[in-house]
Amino acid sequence: MTRVTVRAACAASLAIGLFFVFVRAPHPWGWEGFDDYQDLGRALARGEPFPTIDRPWGYAYFLAAFYRTFGDRPQFPIVAQVVVNAFMPLLVYAFARVEFDERVAVIAALLTGFLSFNTVYASTQVSDAPCTVIFMAAVLAFARARRRGDWRLYVFAGALLGLAPQFRPNLVLVPALLAVFLLAERRDRRRLAHAAMLVAAAAAMLAPWVVWTSRLTHEFFPTTTHGAMQLWYGTLQTGPYLKSRAHNPRSAFETGSFPYTSLDRVPLVVTGRVRDCAPVPAALDIVYWTDRDAGRRRVRADATGAREFHADLPPSPSPTTYYVALEADGRPDPAAPLVYFVSDDHLGDLDRHADVLDVFDVVRLLRHAAWAEPVAAGERLDFDGDGRLSGADARLAATALLSGERPARGAVPRGRVETGESSATLQLDDGSSITAPRAWSGRITDVAVAGHDAERLLHSSVSFAALDAPPGGNRACAPLADVAVNAPFYREQLQAMRRYTALAIDNIRRDPAAYLASSAYRAVRVFFVQGSEDPHTTQQFAGSGRIYAVAQAASIALLAMTAAGVWAAWRRGAAIALPLVLIAYIPATLAFVLTNMRYSITVQPLMFVFVAAAIADAVDRL
Repeated sequence: MTRVTVRAACAASLAIGLFFVFVRAPHPWGWEGFDDYQDLGRALARGEPFPTIDRPWGYAYFLAAFYRTFGDRPQFPIVAQVVVNAFMPLLVYAFARVEFDERVAVIAALLTGFLSFNTVYASTQVSDAPCTVIFMAAVLAFARARRRGDWRLYVFAGALLGLAPQFRPNLVLVPALLAVFLLAERRDRRRLAHAAMLVAAAAAMLAPWVVWTSRLTHEFFPTTTHGAMQLWYGTLQTGPYLKSRAHNPRSAFETGSFPYTSLDRVPLVVTGRVRDCAPVPAALDIVYWTDRDAGRRRVRADATGAREFHADLPPSPSPTTYYVALEADGRPDPAAPLVYFVSDDHLGDLDRHADVLDVFDVVRLLRHAAWAEPVAAGERLDFDGDGRLSGADARLAATALLSGERPARGAVPRGRVETGESSATLQLDDGSSITAPRAWSGRITDVAVAGHDAERLLHSSVSFAALDAPPGGNRACAPLADVAVNAPFYREQLQAMRRYTALAIDNIRRDPAAYLASSAYRAVRVFFVQGSEDPHTTQQFAGSGRIYAVAQAASIALLAMTAAGVWAAWRRGAAIALPLVLIAYIPATLAFVLTNMRYSITVQPLMFVFVAAAIADAVDRL
């Protein structure tokens, strides 16, 4: 009967999964999935290189194998996921009968077969479904290795645990956790050797990713850069925005106010293209100088495609301002030199030499209008030409930033300036606003920004050289376009990681108590679904209200039953330590970042084991 029951649970998982694939699934993603994995898999199948360090390899290459074999038919990898997921009841049964008992194992297998949320995710292209199977297989191998003392099983478990972070990066510390778990149980040479084998096997599986990212970035990355963004999102989801970061006005600071990088130990990568309307030059040179060395230097650009070019500029320590111009066949490009900053001051004013007009200039003009605060290099900001700085100059500066052009003499300033004892506000025509506080640390995050045009101002800058350049005649076919510095993903995403970290630290510094309270909430929130009618908070689709309500009730019941099962299993002397530690790992490592219930899917099979223990205990009591 045990064999029949477990097989029935596997068959139920397969049938439910196929129903979700081909009939109707309780999610809005269809076969496409999310997190861009479908596009990554297709690109790899076409032979293109992996294009990001913000997503791990594993699932993208899993999809690519199917796309390369069967063409652009997403049903093949999805059905494969459903089939693999159908073995989950068997894995759960095999684990529970070792750590608990036969009856609990059978009940847990049935729960997994009929109620697993992983079956839902198996019906779309998302990394959670195969990752959960890999993780559960690793946990089973580890549990058996502990019982048998078999080093080969430790190596196998370590290899699987090294593979799992290539699907879910948050699992990267599990091998170290289990090594500590082994040594906490018993400390001797044999256990130490087994713990070392486990960690070494996991490290060997992670090594290709670490080597690849290190060559690209010249830094050590055991996992992706995505965690920094999630950390910042978590710091936005505090206080009145505890259940949704979508409406937190501080989200406007995601993008910087300047073109800049904090990467000062690697070359700056200049990229661009030749417009289709212009001939491809025989020689294209990048001419640059810095505020540390005014001498003009020249670097020959290399062609990276029919009309694309690329050049590396030598690095310079932070802070440095680069000025970059281009020459095609010895003829200077008519565009003004590009001003680019190297600095690790992610939130401050990087324009030390007043080379560009930016939001900090608008803030200084507001503060001058309100409290007569001195303004350096004020002659450049006298847009109305009356020989003094006023609120009208702040309004004209906003006009110049939004248009990218110097306002004409006599132009009517946009918006209005309102000053008070503690703040000065620029109200724009679209109803948006920028408010500068009187108590200002110099960080842009002290400024309150609300509305569309105000956010455009926050993210805009234009060089005074470009503003002051005479009209260039017909620029319909300027030969060079899309000139950028550090645009390749291995520069851009690494820089974004550093900025997100700085933004997160700034948010935590402002209200550490609120952040700790939100982390405590997310430690529990990660285990249950929480729907919303707000389209900016949760995805809306046909029947989503009912589906969210059912999923919320089911996930909360699962959490409550898990807690009851932990108590029941402990009273009966079951080996609860291993599954309990692995379940606790999820909130312990994710409560500090943005989370949702999907992140706990990995350990849901272990929660079903505890639920089974609670059910068995309740039956015995009855």
